Amino acid sequence: MRKIGFAHCNDKIKEILPKSYQVESLRRKRKMFFTMINEFLSPKARICTKDADVFDADILSIFIQKIESFFPIYKLRPEHPQRVRKIYIEESLLFNRFFKVSSLEKFRYLSDKHVFWSRFKPKKEYKHPAAQLMAMIFNGKEIEMMMDLDMVFAQTVYKRIPREGDKKITLDYPYIHINQNGVTTRLYPQWKRLDPSRLASRTKEISQSLDDLHTKPIDQCYLVYPKTQNFQKHIRIQHAKDAREIKLIPYSFTFCNRK
Repeated sequence: MRKIGFAHCNDKIKEILPKSYQVESLRRKRKMFFTMINEFLSPKARICTKDADVFDADILSIFIQKIESFFPIYKLRPEHPQRVRKIYIEESLLFNRFFKVSSLEKFRYLSDKHVFWSRFKPKKEYKHPAAQLMAMIFNGKEIEMMMDLDMVFAQTVYKRIPREGDKKITLDYPYIHINQNGVTTRLYPQWKRLDPSRLASRTKEISQSLDDLHTKPIDQCYLVYPKTQNFQKHIRIQHAKDAREIKLIPYSFTFCNRK
């Protein structure tokens, strides 16, 4: 299982970023990372990918900078009483714990003198955008991030499929199903390197997908892999017993190179 994210190593941040031959510079790898991660976040929580200078920093610094933007401490002036507009009960537990373990003095200031519930564990879903970001990089004890790259890839493919007409799209991980005009198409995204000259290395998923055409309620099946220098065109593979076939599809990340 491949992972992406970051970890602390000898007082430094070790970044584990997705690799693609189309995305080579460190800046663009970070942009590619956040382009994929943004698909898990609400619009307000997403990292803006338009400014290339943002990606001069490591991915943890980028996360922290975004989180900071939701807590403008300079506005907390005691001489000006401020009306509470909305209370986030569940989120406040996460905020407090995250601030306590942070290395930033301003964050620790926000959690000063607050008692923390020892049995707290981050939830999967939060409404506040800052909480969404914190939950992604905080396990309740340490600030770190390791996400399954196959899951991230599947989410990216799923979210970038055009929604049109009567097309119904569902993410049934690890598969994506598209129902349109009475036809059910299955996409099976996998972050694996595909070499057309060595398809035997993918025998298991190819054989299973061919069998699924006979045993599952699907009409078409596409195996989706990242595009590489050797794999740039789709490959058709026909079942030995009949005319049914699957396709191996290269998925391009050139959109991550756009300014």
